[in-house]
Amino acid sequence: MLNPVRCVALASAAALPLGVLKGGSDPVSLAALAGLAVALVPLGVAVLRTGPAPRWWAVALTAALVPVAFLVGAAG
Repeated sequence: MLNPVRCVALASAAALPLGVLKGGSDPVSLAALAGLAVALVPLGVAVLRTGPAPRWWAVALTAALVPVAFLVGAAG
């Protein structure tokens, strides 16, 4: 369950403009992204602590595909 601070932080994500060329570095966008981090990072940490450990091949596959995804995105 979310506490009131995390609820307000999650609600701040409504201010995040989505789409192409919406000004991703303006202060409102940065505040909305910070709100998402405040709301979701503790939840992710809790899931990682209570859930089963990932299999070795899943970790290796993720580590291999992250640079590939970056390069594909950079290539256009």
